[in-house]
Amino acid sequence: MITRQITIQGIVQGVGFRPFIKNLADSMQIKGSVINTSMGVIIKANLWDDELDKFIIKIKENAPALSHIASIDIKDIKHIDYNNFSIETSKELGGITLIPPDIAVCDECRSEILDISERRFFYPFTNCTNCGPRYSIIEKLPYDRCNTTMKDFKMCDDCYDEYTNTSDRRYHAQPAACGECGPKVTLNYKGRIIENQEEAFKKTADYIDNGGIVAVKGLGGYHLICSAENDSAVLKLRQLKKRNTKPFAVMAENIQTIKRYAVIPKIVEDTLKSAESPIVIFEWFRRPFSDYVSPDSNKIGIMTAYTPLHIILFQYMKTKFIIATSGNHRDEPIAKNQSEAEKNLSEFTDVFLHHSREIFQRVDDSVCALADYGYILFRRARGYAPYPVALKNDNQEEIFAAGANLKSSLLFYKSGFAFLSQYIGDLDNIETEQMYEEVHNNMKSLFNINPSAAIVDYHSQYRSTVFAENKYKKIYKVQHHTAHFASCLAENSYYDNAVGIVMDGFGLGADNKAWGGEIFVKEKNIITRYAHIENYIQPGLDSAAKNPVRMVISYLYTENLLDKIMDKFTYSGYTCEQEVSLIKMAVDNRINSIETSAAGRLFESAGSLVLNKRSNEYEGELAVLFENYACKDIKESYNFLYEDNKIKLSKVFEEMVDDILNNQDIKIISSKFHNGFANVIYDICVDIRNKFGITAAALSGGVMQNIFLSSKIYNMLTKDGFIVLTHKKVPANDAGIALGQLYCCLNNIILKSVE
Repeated sequence: MITRQITIQGIVQGVGFRPFIKNLADSMQIKGSVINTSMGVIIKANLWDDELDKFIIKIKENAPALSHIASIDIKDIKHIDYNNFSIETSKELGGITLIPPDIAVCDECRSEILDISERRFFYPFTNCTNCGPRYSIIEKLPYDRCNTTMKDFKMCDDCYDEYTNTSDRRYHAQPAACGECGPKVTLNYKGRIIENQEEAFKKTADYIDNGGIVAVKGLGGYHLICSAENDSAVLKLRQLKKRNTKPFAVMAENIQTIKRYAVIPKIVEDTLKSAESPIVIFEWFRRPFSDYVSPDSNKIGIMTAYTPLHIILFQYMKTKFIIATSGNHRDEPIAKNQSEAEKNLSEFTDVFLHHSREIFQRVDDSVCALADYGYILFRRARGYAPYPVALKNDNQEEIFAAGANLKSSLLFYKSGFAFLSQYIGDLDNIETEQMYEEVHNNMKSLFNINPSAAIVDYHSQYRSTVFAENKYKKIYKVQHHTAHFASCLAENSYYDNAVGIVMDGFGLGADNKAWGGEIFVKEKNIITRYAHIENYIQPGLDSAAKNPVRMVISYLYTENLLDKIMDKFTYSGYTCEQEVSLIKMAVDNRINSIETSAAGRLFESAGSLVLNKRSNEYEGELAVLFENYACKDIKESYNFLYEDNKIKLSKVFEEMVDDILNNQDIKIISSKFHNGFANVIYDICVDIRNKFGITAAALSGGVMQNIFLSSKIYNMLTKDGFIVLTHKKVPANDAGIALGQLYCCLNNIILKSVE
């Protein structure tokens, strides 16, 4: 009999993989051992060839649901005599191991905490090998309790019996605990410390039911929680968060609660009930909670209680729907520990529900929405990070990709795996920059990666670029929109020629102008900027993104349409002669301005013009509101011209102004705008197919998170035989930039010079 060493890489730690292997080996009467290492799970076993084949097949077919096998390597080693099959103590071998994300509470644990006969009845930190904290508590590898924030909680005898029982679902479940030996909640109720668990939950629930705001420590950080059914509570939270109109996410106890009030598409239900359990955005018209939750939109972000703590809180509350928003100041990272929470969130509340399980990695809630081609991630965090994207590449260099400046995520590459971090945020304040460095240092140590090079954006003032250039000597630079294009190719493992449809708000172009309305052609390793939205002057630089009225005046002035609509502008208070004169001067003399081709500016401006709103309260707000009016049943379209490899807007604005002056329904205007833009994108793709024979197209950039637009383009292209690549694993927005930077670097992608 031959002793084999079987090395399995992938998500094989923290998901019950070693117990699974032991039970499988015992059932097949195989003798040997299994061990967690920093290289993965290593099995040593005495096996004949036919036994080996059967063993490997059963591993692949029956592996734990939360596991993912990336590779299996088998080699013969020196013979070892084994008397049985055992699980050995974990070892550090200097390799690479994939770490599981934090997982929503499983059905078995959910039932257990609600069953009064169970010893974990109402225990808020119940978990097993199928669910619970992972990435947020792991300090280093191998994944053992002593290397997590659970190291200070010694198991009681009952928990240890489960931990060592091969037939128990908590066999080798590292965070397993109970009310006798595990973490506890503590309530700071207006300065009074309450340690009694039942009283802490009752007080918290009563405070929420009566319109209060509570800071609650969860899986990856703190939430600010209040009743979604109480107008006063929602308005108070809006005032304190300085969040006038941006929709809040709502949490319900379970899917059954939601279904009492809404018809939910199956894909939405399945996503809400998944192990990832993200916030899912969908249209909900007759809502059983305050209109102030989402005052300007029927689209609501909904999630179900994904930890035992939240489930137990619902048992004490009368409230069925709560707002559970990130515990932070606007644009800052979420608080992850008691000192941060009480320091940073005290102006929101003086009631804090803490717990004693420390959070090592702060991880926000993930957010997704449903398009015609499946669900797409807006924010990739809890439930998804740090699950890697596997790339087909033999490059053994270890690399850091710095990503972008907004919606930042960073990335490490090693041995064919791209480890994309959780969502970090906009790097425009010191707190988020500090989190960026914290995540960089944690991931670098956790995955044992020592990059020899870093990849950055063209923009030298991006904080991510500055950080990387200060850390690493060898620097590669990748243009922003080619990285967007490449990120979509990377997550779809696509390496052939393709069209890149990249639409966003800003990225520094190869010509030092602001790009963002780009059509690329990729042939082998050369990317060419084939077409783009015609350039217009963006007055006020970044301030134009916050105040789309500036771009509206620039567009209309350039197209000689201002005089036609000026009376309506001044009458409605949209703008005034003085502001118009200043912007005209800036356009004529290029004062504090830049040329832009950005689709983000175009869609925001269209929303601003039609909705008579001057500014965005949050990024892309007016574009989002404008999209909400678009209807699939309306087939009319504006005339986006395609000439000389440019998308011309003159006819579009002329037709829009006429419709506005004729008091046309906003639904019709929005539909005509979106339909017209989709039409011209389709025409350009057909033109490229005719010239180059390319039949694949990738959709990327923040504007492609416009569900109506991206679905329309997807349907038109697929109907005509195109292969359409979309984002599902990583966001289409700037959070996916780091992956595209890596793809370009590994595949020697070159952006061809532009005019």
